[in-house]
Amino acid sequence: MEALRSFYESQLLEWPMARDNHEALSCVWSRELTSPKLPMPLHVQCNPARIVSTGASTDKASIASRPCFLCSTNRPKEQGSHKLNEEFEWLVNPYPILQEHYTIAARQHRAQRFLDGYETMIQATKMLPEGYIVFYNGPKCGASAPDHLHLQAGLDNEVPLVKYVKSLPAAHSMQTIAPFGYLTYLIQDAENRDTVNRLYHSLPIPEEEYEPRINAVAYRKGDKVSLLIIPRKTHRPRCYSAKDNTQYLISPGTLDMCGLIITPRPEDYDRLSTARAIDILCEVGVRTEPTIDVGIMQGREISFTLNNAYIANNTFYNKGEYTARLEAGKICFDNNLYNELSFKYATANPSTFSLHGVTIGKEFHWQQQESQTFQGSLILRIIDSELHAINRIAIEDYLTSVIASEMSGTSSLELLKAHAVISRSWLLAQIGRDERVRMKDESTPEDNSQFSILNSQFIKWYDREAHTHFDVCADDHCQRYQGVSRKVTPQVYEAIRTTRGIVLSYEGEVCDARFSKCCGGRTELYENCWDDTPHPYLSVVDDPFCNTDDPKILSEVLNHYDQHTDFYRWTVEYTQAELSELVRRRSGFDYGDIIDLTPIERGPSGRIVRLQIVGTKDTRVIGKELEIRRTLSETHLYSSAFEVEKTESSFILHGSGWGHGVGLCQIGAAVMGAKGYNYKEILHHYYPEATLTEWYTQSPQCPSRDDC
Repeated sequence: MEALRSFYESQLLEWPMARDNHEALSCVWSRELTSPKLPMPLHVQCNPARIVSTGASTDKASIASRPCFLCSTNRPKEQGSHKLNEEFEWLVNPYPILQEHYTIAARQHRAQRFLDGYETMIQATKMLPEGYIVFYNGPKCGASAPDHLHLQAGLDNEVPLVKYVKSLPAAHSMQTIAPFGYLTYLIQDAENRDTVNRLYHSLPIPEEEYEPRINAVAYRKGDKVSLLIIPRKTHRPRCYSAKDNTQYLISPGTLDMCGLIITPRPEDYDRLSTARAIDILCEVGVRTEPTIDVGIMQGREISFTLNNAYIANNTFYNKGEYTARLEAGKICFDNNLYNELSFKYATANPSTFSLHGVTIGKEFHWQQQESQTFQGSLILRIIDSELHAINRIAIEDYLTSVIASEMSGTSSLELLKAHAVISRSWLLAQIGRDERVRMKDESTPEDNSQFSILNSQFIKWYDREAHTHFDVCADDHCQRYQGVSRKVTPQVYEAIRTTRGIVLSYEGEVCDARFSKCCGGRTELYENCWDDTPHPYLSVVDDPFCNTDDPKILSEVLNHYDQHTDFYRWTVEYTQAELSELVRRRSGFDYGDIIDLTPIERGPSGRIVRLQIVGTKDTRVIGKELEIRRTLSETHLYSSAFEVEKTESSFILHGSGWGHGVGLCQIGAAVMGAKGYNYKEILHHYYPEATLTEWYTQSPQCPSRDDC
């Protein structure tokens, strides 16, 4: 190591460009990206010198047309070398990311191939003191010289993933981890060539390529050399080649995939958020099943039962009943005050907790309270001066409950599969939605609505942007989630298992796959219910299936308190006095006596988008559909697809459908399932422009279970 260090110092003396770039590392901008879901912060580095690598063209034509900068005959005259072994030599990297950054180049010009450099990788790691890493960028995984076999090395003090794995207890010879949301293999004994070979040959090789897409990094902990292998799906993220303000010039290599993200452009450094960074890394890596935070209930006091042992704040709590309450702006629990509490399993086996007095169907006609039981972790957090109970749970476990809560677990298997896909798609789309809004410099509303008042029009729509402290809520505002309180049938488990990780996508993005109870015969456009952005995959579909009164189908789809609803065609009648009082109270606006309700704009399903309310005191146009439904009902009108019949003393609304009518119609899909359509056919009927895509991998497994 002493000779290598002397070589490094002499190179900085003799090579001004390398010296300037290495010295500049001490003043590059860097900052942390944090999230409660990450085991440790990511690091982002603004390093303009790395534009040479980040912006490099690595297609065959570009490689063939330029001289190889790693071949000795093409190197700068100041760049020297130091022998490592008969095949490789040390070079000082002139565009460093790490302190004391080296390139380990093959002496002969040959293609980048991991197994050809593996032995040297281990040898170099053993030569270097603990605290250094040696890493490999695959040909389509960050290597700017994929035509010349090489490794890189440097100090690891800023590489989050290496720091994380060093903190893990010793485990099996090979295990899978996903601390940042994408699959990583940790091989504790990197000198075991058989284990490395078995993993390497188990990974897929893309068409017209010669090796699996991987990044790899070796490190020492004491005398032991360990290896991280990160499989890749794509070379660069979509944002790299974007032509608008969604572009981020980030081309992830090994260090990026290890949580040290390099941004050559200051504008990318300034605006890169934790969520966007994770999204970029997960896009090029192999996504694994994420966890989500679900807001269950809130109040000044929350009572709950731990049905098994849990640990919170390093304290062990046996099963039993507990209460937490707000006191002096803190969470008062067990005679102590906390800013936040997180209850996690005390054993390796899954545990459950029960929350008491959970409201379901909030502000709908079926509103009620009940106790509910949940898997996963319980988080108590103060949000807007209220105590909130949040459930952190794996997404597939969450979906198992959603499918059982949204409809009966005895529904047809194909319907359950279809619903698993759209529920998964909707969820993932919503989680990423706030970030996309920020990327476009649009304002995120403080409440779950957007509205405008202009020329006597009150146009308002409702969505889920309010959830800034958790991903989704547990009620119909998002998706009905009631933990493990509802019976989960074998069909539900099978539907989740067979569609695991599969989503609807459109042009590379997860679809915001909306659904409602009953479209009434025709589905509606997204922009007629929410913001004015068209979603091509949420097109208008004629639906001949949802007109059914088959009690067997209805009992399979609807929970007991929903089964007596007239959902396909319905009638509501108000006297003029009843309607005038109702509208005044629900809207907070005094129209006087209501003398007319006039549809100004309808969508293709017949749903009213803008409704003019004419009163003796004032006239106003309201919209969109949910605002109309809320104004004309004590809870929610079944839909805004209605005709108005006026008599001398009353208003009669003749309506169709139940809900907004966008996307999948649950009743129609249930009929399709009963008629023998498979889930792909059901989804294609309601989302004809969408594609089924495996968004994240099956549960991470080692190539051989004997190694895990």
